Amino acid sequence: MVSGGAIMRIHAIAVLNAFAVLAALAAFFVSAAAGDAAAQTCGLSLMASLDMTMLPDGRFTVPVTLNGVSHQFLVDTAGVFSEISDSAAQKLGLKETEAGTFLYGASGKLKLGAATVTSFKVGNNEARNFHIAVRHLPADAPAPPKEQTKTEAETDGLLAPDFLSLFDVEIDTAKKKANLFSQDHCPGKVVYWTRGGYADLPFRFTSGAIMSTPHIQLRMTLDGHDVSAALDTGADGSYLRKRSAVQIFGVDETSPGVSKVADSPDAYPVYRKQFGSLTLGGLTVQNPVVYIFPGKEEDAFRMEHSEKSRDDPIYGSSLAPEDFTLGMNVLSKLHLYIAYKEKKVYITDADAK
Repeated sequence: MVSGGAIMRIHAIAVLNAFAVLAALAAFFVSAAAGDAAAQTCGLSLMASLDMTMLPDGRFTVPVTLNGVSHQFLVDTAGVFSEISDSAAQKLGLKETEAGTFLYGASGKLKLGAATVTSFKVGNNEARNFHIAVRHLPADAPAPPKEQTKTEAETDGLLAPDFLSLFDVEIDTAKKKANLFSQDHCPGKVVYWTRGGYADLPFRFTSGAIMSTPHIQLRMTLDGHDVSAALDTGADGSYLRKRSAVQIFGVDETSPGVSKVADSPDAYPVYRKQFGSLTLGGLTVQNPVVYIFPGKEEDAFRMEHSEKSRDDPIYGSSLAPEDFTLGMNVLSKLHLYIAYKEKKVYITDADAK
């Protein structure tokens, strides 16, 4: 069952005022990979193999170490900045500063803080002295439903594309492994786990906002209709925006097969519909359950930006979220290799051999 709180996990987009995100981390990993570049081969170079801990809602975390203390971070391919929760930051004694950064998510506008972590380790790779975002829930946010309390408590932060895009990322839900590879390899030579066929989908980076962050936007087919989709391991379910549901599919809350699921913490309704098929580059998932939600990021963005600042053809700011959010209820059925440098996602069934 998807409760309203799940909607808040759908990917956010950012407006950046002043925030140096993971600068030292990026510099470290780029230099770490540079040694391989000099002697590039078609083989893959594994930089970290991380055990996935599956959360009750279907998402997953991986172990990271901050200042010598182990934490579980959610892997969020549609996040913006890698973040630590405010409670985890307090336990580490991190000094928080103003980041000047705002996120526009499905529940509206959120503000981030910033902190410097002396040591950040993923596998055997360590970065020193870098900035990380600190996530705060709005002061007026209601407590999460009881069934979500354990899920959220197990998540100390998240790894977002600012970190993930420094690597190629393999997500193997069948073996519960998230593997990070060097990007220095021959293009297209990445599907090592099967001798069978696979789909390779080109994607583009987009945030649809003032600041471009490396969100993965690709094209897919839902019941015969072509839609834009964000690949989002940070979403427990797959979501269709209400506007897209009406405009593309002619579906609203009164349509046959649509049922109300819950009200979100912000009191907007969520609906559910089982579609016939979802196709990604020739690979099809049958009978996916899709949640339909209104989303508040567009309303929040428009309130914060005047019509002139939005519509100016040169200096204007825009917000154009994807039609669809491809979440873990579908992705868990697949084996993914995200080649960030190639801008391709390679996909097979989760149990392909």
